[in-house]
Amino acid sequence: MNNIVEIVKVRNLYKSYNNKDVLKNISFDVYRGEIFVLLGPNGAGKTTTVKIVAGVIQADSGDVFVMSDKISVFKHEVKKHIGYLPDEPYIYSKLTGKEFLEFIFSVYNIKIDYKEYEFLLNEFELNNYINLPIEFYSKGMKQKLLLMSIFLRNPDLLILDEPLIGLDPKSMSFLKQYIKKLSNEGKTIILSTHLLNLAEQVASKISIIYNGIILTSGTLEDLAKNFCVSSLSLEDVYLNAIKKMSNV
Repeated sequence: MNNIVEIVKVRNLYKSYNNKDVLKNISFDVYRGEIFVLLGPNGAGKTTTVKIVAGVIQADSGDVFVMSDKISVFKHEVKKHIGYLPDEPYIYSKLTGKEFLEFIFSVYNIKIDYKEYEFLLNEFELNNYINLPIEFYSKGMKQKLLLMSIFLRNPDLLILDEPLIGLDPKSMSFLKQYIKKLSNEGKTIILSTHLLNLAEQVASKISIIYNGIILTSGTLEDLAKNFCVSSLSLEDVYLNAIKKMSNV
């Protein structure tokens, strides 16, 4: 990768809820143009991690830097460079899809790229629904609208928490190709998922998180070496990593 630039630096991140350790001093780095996949089972700490990196919640201890600026829930300037898709988003159901997008763009004070708008509208097949109230949208349609709102903002860092939820196969395929295109253009993507095939298809770097701990991080080749797996199957690597951790 040319001109390697660190976009996200996470150091010794710790978070607990109700006296339960959710993140146990995790650290990782993400560089410009990477598709960094945080992979792990439900309850591993993925969503908590990306919420902290996006500045939605505060860590109990540890530091997160985004483009060299320390992130927190109170710092809004750096958040202009972040597009965050939460796992359970709130969306204004009484607005039409078009009104929702216009509202988002007014908040960030940006102009709509209408060529890209029409392209995404066609690819996500929302043409016939964009002028309808969102309360009539399916879960998948809401997900596509939220993805459009992020892509059209053109942020430097995209943080996508389980982005395939509710999407049909065509939209899944398009999304995977689109984030690869963004990566090639120098955008940085942090993607949280439990889906092995998604991680295998798009990731330039993978961190496996389990029980609040980063077990391993690197390319698929790196992960296979770390866990002495002869194949480059992410499923084999992942199951081997989880098994070793469960036996500790």
